[in-house]
Amino acid sequence: ALCFTEFSMRLPKAGSVYFYSYATIGELCGFIVGWTMILEHTIGVAIAAKAWSQYLGHISNNSLPNLMNASFHWSDGEYFDESPDLIAVVVLIISTTTLLIGTKVSTVLNCVLCIMGGVIVFCIICVGFFHVNHENWTGDESFFKFGVQGILSGASLLIYPFLAVDAIANTSEEQKNPLRNSPALFTIVVSLTVISTVAVSVALTLMSPSHSFSDIAGVSVIFENRNIQGARYVFGVGALIFLFATTTSFLFTIPRILYALSRDGLLPECVGDLTSKDRIPVKAFLLSFCLSSILILSCKMSILLSMLGTGTLLTFFLVSLCVLSLRYQQCNVGMVQEYEDPNEEECITEFSYPSYVNKQFHADQDDVLSYKNSQRIKKPRDSTYKKMNSLVSMTSMGSESTLFPMSLSDGLEPSPTSWLISVLCIVIYVISSTVVSLLVIFGWKFIYMGSWWSIFLLLVILGTMMVSAFILCKQPQNKSKLLYKTPGVPILPLLSLTLNIFLLTSLPSNAFVRFIIWLLIGAMLYFSCAVFKSKERVPDDQEVVLYEVRESG
Repeated sequence: ALCFTEFSMRLPKAGSVYFYSYATIGELCGFIVGWTMILEHTIGVAIAAKAWSQYLGHISNNSLPNLMNASFHWSDGEYFDESPDLIAVVVLIISTTTLLIGTKVSTVLNCVLCIMGGVIVFCIICVGFFHVNHENWTGDESFFKFGVQGILSGASLLIYPFLAVDAIANTSEEQKNPLRNSPALFTIVVSLTVISTVAVSVALTLMSPSHSFSDIAGVSVIFENRNIQGARYVFGVGALIFLFATTTSFLFTIPRILYALSRDGLLPECVGDLTSKDRIPVKAFLLSFCLSSILILSCKMSILLSMLGTGTLLTFFLVSLCVLSLRYQQCNVGMVQEYEDPNEEECITEFSYPSYVNKQFHADQDDVLSYKNSQRIKKPRDSTYKKMNSLVSMTSMGSESTLFPMSLSDGLEPSPTSWLISVLCIVIYVISSTVVSLLVIFGWKFIYMGSWWSIFLLLVILGTMMVSAFILCKQPQNKSKLLYKTPGVPILPLLSLTLNIFLLTSLPSNAFVRFIIWLLIGAMLYFSCAVFKSKERVPDDQEVVLYEVRESG
């Protein structure tokens, strides 16, 4: 979340991690990340909608599922649902229609639903702690049955609620004041997610043995088994409210990613077309609806859950990697604080992404950077700054790794040599972390039994990680003034990389198989079409100009 905050203030544009990795690492990496995020958010939509359908069926005493199975039976239930989950599709239609009405309306509605769902979650926690049975933790042999590996596997599958962080980053371009709002939103969302997830997990596992949890409408069933009156309806309705808000949130993000990809030429431009009145990407919404509907109708909940987590963890991994990369590069990417004069209040300069019309740069009214209503950053006296939409710079090596390289000054210490050393240290650290995670997860028995070779290998790799981290700490960092900097660089991003690698290696193997298939489809699309129509392939020799415009009077 701290790394996301830095990037949301460096590059407040739609696309989130796709945009960050595009600007930092390159176009191919950016496309892979964007393609992955589409799958991950689509799976999130499908899971939330199907869970909504399951809770509705539970409230109706399974009368609706039985009716659907009797009327539309089409499978034995091994790989597909016994009948098409039309209820989940209806929920998806309602959610899509709500979003097409307008961003303001859908945002207000979603906030109201989230508050109502939050009240229900608070009730679950409070009521749960009044029905605690400590033997579920101390006397139940099934508790902590799978050890640390089981916790990592569960966490890697259930990491997707933190995609709310990515949803906030995707809306940076539409916020009135992202420089003020983004940090507060990140803090609130992460805090509530962590607290609610941990508190609910503790309450439920203390109420009921973990092996007795139901796969369908699990929360309501736990309270019903403790003979709590009205639990089926109170917590069932609360789950419906919260899951609808979740469906809308995930669905809200997918069109923004599609829009960002089409804006850079990596998807057909028609996908990102906006309506003239409300500026809504209708075609992107319809495409998102179609993708989510296909998953809802073609996959069981268990299959969707097994696919979840890969894209989310890869997203978080790349955000941390991009923060490390930018901190040790010579050039600046995104929004930086240009100067700070003691006689003037703070002023910043924004560097942004391209917008082409007939291969010409253009500026419109939205390009004016105004701070008249900002409480955090004030506009200098008698002046305003105007930015022009602009393109990722193309270097002589054909890399899209930087946005608008700035000339170095004495205050910027990184050099090509220090950058090369930093890259080597990061690569060695990532490889070592991967080996350690594989060794701990799959070779834990050998380590626990005291096998000399496993302990020796573990110590050598841990030593390599520590040495590479120490050398990286000694490298000079870019001293450019940013509106927000991730604290504890490089230690905090390195820890984030390690934890994400541990969670990635804890995922089930079939999750990687399906993820690789999705990536192969994306690779075919990229190399057959997108690579030739990308805005990076459009030659242009214009400069990006940042100039001061004096106000009249």
